[in-house]
Amino acid sequence: MKNKKVSIIIPVFKEYNIDRFVAVLQRKVKNCNVEIVVVDGDNSGSTVSRLEKYDLKTIASEKGRGTQLKKGAEHSTGDILLFLHADTELPDNFFYTVTDTCDKISSCGAFSLKIGSRKPLYRIIELFANLRARCLRMPFGDQAIFVERETYFKSGGFSEIPIFEDVDLVEKLKKYGVKIHTLEEKITTSPRRWEDEGIFRATIRNWYLQILYFVFKIDPHYLKKFYRSQK
Repeated sequence: MKNKKVSIIIPVFKEYNIDRFVAVLQRKVKNCNVEIVVVDGDNSGSTVSRLEKYDLKTIASEKGRGTQLKKGAEHSTGDILLFLHADTELPDNFFYTVTDTCDKISSCGAFSLKIGSRKPLYRIIELFANLRARCLRMPFGDQAIFVERETYFKSGGFSEIPIFEDVDLVEKLKKYGVKIHTLEEKITTSPRRWEDEGIFRATIRNWYLQILYFVFKIDPHYLKKFYRSQK
């Protein structure tokens, strides 16, 4: 499995810090069999236009994280697909961790969550996120979900929905019979979406939307109007 290719698929929309993100990522993938696929949801190409100097694949798409991830997967060539947010940093040894997991444990997995801030409240958010991922086998997209190519496509892959596209994928994988493994290794995600809206407001809003989606099965197209994001 270590000789197989990993496709890192990154949905973007007006990511103005993309240069630093890609520069860091390319250092981490050096000497690894990795393909980087950036899917821009801005028709003007505001993000990918700044990536011409990098060795990666860029794709234009309609806006929407589910749509962009679906298109990125369809244009990828890797044996393992890793879906990464543009505000999230992978650990240095991610390639061997991912390939070993797919080889020895499960065809699908995700990293534990770490938020890049020292504020104590974020430790509580991390705790609940990682408990949810391990106990319910329900990691979210900011945990860098990865899955073997064959398993991804046979399970149905991403749906073109504006919110909870990650949950929808995980539910499909579980129905397909995949046991999703959450790694001890942590990815580090930016606190920007909490900081922009306020930690309490963003957290309560997220929990409220999750209840509406999981318990009351509200259409994600309707829930999107309550979710202020860059998706």
